[in-house]
Amino acid sequence: MFFKSKCVYLLKFIHMRTNIDIDETLMSKAQKLSNAKTKKAIVEEALRLYVTIENQKKLMDLWGKVAIDDKAYE
Repeated sequence: MFFKSKCVYLLKFIHMRTNIDIDETLMSKAQKLSNAKTKKAIVEEALRLYVTIENQKKLMDLWGKVAIDDKAYE
């Protein structure tokens, strides 16, 4: 019983339901550009893209600051 209650507790954090107001014009444009079938899919893809871009910015900040070992590629 302990294990089951912990799993249910953790699952609540994996998927969360949220109500947000999104500009209808922006959503309409995103739907036309996207192959996504639902608004949820569009929002999730936008969040994935945002995270990817922010991670790339962090990597770019490291450009020239990290020494690369050329022998590691051999």
